[in-house]
Amino acid sequence: MLEIDLERARHALLQLGTALEEARGVIRPGPDGLIRVKTDDRVVELPVSWAVAGAVAFAVAAILSTVPMPSVRRRERNEEPLGIG
Repeated sequence: MLEIDLERARHALLQLGTALEEARGVIRPGPDGLIRVKTDDRVVELPVSWAVAGAVAFAVAAILSTVPMPSVRRRERNEEPLGIG
């Protein structure tokens, strides 16, 4: 059975819409082959290939941050008493 929390889904869609709107205000197409990224105090022009590579790297990092890391399995030691004492 599939359970969907409609309130959480609606909230997530609203957040996504807000984030996309903000991204549209920051990233604009520039002259041929360039993308303009607006920061607080200046505008940076990047080649499209760099922008695509950065977006892919960001997506991969986001996915990897949700993947659980395998725990390191350690061998149990069978220590024997030294016979001191």
